[in-house]
Amino acid sequence: MEAGCEARAMTDRAKILDDLRREVDRICEGKGDWQDITKPKDYREFTPAPRTNVETTDGRTLPPAERGPFGRWLVRQPSTGILGALARAAKADPRFPLDGDPEAVRNHLRKCMADGDMFAAVDDAELDWMSY
Repeated sequence: MEAGCEARAMTDRAKILDDLRREVDRICEGKGDWQDITKPKDYREFTPAPRTNVETTDGRTLPPAERGPFGRWLVRQPSTGILGALARAAKADPRFPLDGDPEAVRNHLRKCMADGDMFAAVDDAELDWMSY
């Protein structure tokens, strides 16, 4: 009789351990593989993202002559957020200074009596443009 109780206790213990492993795997997102948390994670499998056109080969930013005029750079920006609103307004305005620098764009916005958000967008865009 005692042998049956001991066998049942061992199967209950094994079931409890299996349940615990499954729960820990689910929490750690182990996807079914038991992971030894005492060993450090191997990050050598990481692959870096591909280079973008913003990065240059020698780690420097492009000079203004290579970067192009601020106005033309601005109208090529995606149409999202406040910068996108500024880019859409620039595309729609035939008198927008395409070959102008950021100060020329600010002067044009002053003439058009634009709101303060557009000036903040020009400030952000200038920082982005300078980082190219």
